[in-house]
Amino acid sequence: MRFIAVQEPPGNSWAVFDAGNGAPAEYAGRVLIGLTSREARWFATMGNDHTALPQYSGPVAYLRLVRTTQERSGQTGN
Repeated sequence: MRFIAVQEPPGNSWAVFDAGNGAPAEYAGRVLIGLTSREARWFATMGNDHTALPQYSGPVAYLRLVRTTQERSGQTGN
């Protein structure tokens, strides 16, 4: 599974991350942090199972990685 729901410290909220690199996911312009458990599990399921997405005739928003400011400017933090 590419997207995973994780509980944020101190345990009050949840987020969805890309398991490949640990970056937060984004859906329809919203960074997926500060979610309820139910929301995080729903977004992770939708991101991992494209067949579960509703079928629309128009464009569909998919989960994607959020690039940090450092990544945008070419810096890696090393």
